[in-house]
Amino acid sequence: MGLFAMGLFDWPAPAFAALDDLMATAIGPFGRVLIWALICAGVSMVLYRLISPQTRIKQVKAEVKAAQRAMSDDDGEDFGQGMQLAKAQLAKSFKLVGFVIGPAVVASLPALALIVWLDGQYGYSCPPPGEPVQIDVEPKDTEIEQIGGNPDAVTGACPIVQIPGYIEGHSHIIEAAAPIPVMHHKVWWNSLIGNPAGYLPDDTPVTQLRFALQSQEILSAGPDWARGWELTFFVSLLLGSLAIKKGFRIE
Repeated sequence: MGLFAMGLFDWPAPAFAALDDLMATAIGPFGRVLIWALICAGVSMVLYRLISPQTRIKQVKAEVKAAQRAMSDDDGEDFGQGMQLAKAQLAKSFKLVGFVIGPAVVASLPALALIVWLDGQYGYSCPPPGEPVQIDVEPKDTEIEQIGGNPDAVTGACPIVQIPGYIEGHSHIIEAAAPIPVMHHKVWWNSLIGNPAGYLPDDTPVTQLRFALQSQEILSAGPDWARGWELTFFVSLLLGSLAIKKGFRIE
């Protein structure tokens, strides 16, 4: 991804790509995605453990359980007392959320950066050189022409499109730099998550190009929705995180 296309969460991408290339010499795509999920689980849980007030969280959890027991032991005859117990339990629960949510959000940032990179790396493939791609354009009545493919793309030959422009009627040659199915004008959130394919020029009437790219499959069996990287990654991430949480007694 060129520097012009990078966002804040894309900066670790070169390191991810370098490690992935090293693993690729001995491990297939499924194994690499599985390892990435376990690495992500370990980094996120260790980061959460370091920045969260574990002792205080443990105390508040005990207070929540005590409030729950008090409610379950209440006979319900005194409505006012029941309301006080419910308010106490709710207050303790919100207090626990307050201690957990900040560290959880911070600990999820490395995972977000990795997910962004994985989607670009294992999400789609461009077709072989010479094979055209179906392209949907916005606005729909805009004339465009696919004039070739980019042989320097990471996978396959991503499309090269000629589209009209506003200034003196000249046209633009748009080369998708990566197998990403959508190109658009650069918007504010691209400062956080960039588009590896690049962006449309501001002076063109086209606001979006959508390419019908083939989804990559890391599994050769099972339903189509389960063959991509997403299911393997997120299931492994969840199970890995739970195992680390339980094994290291992280609150």
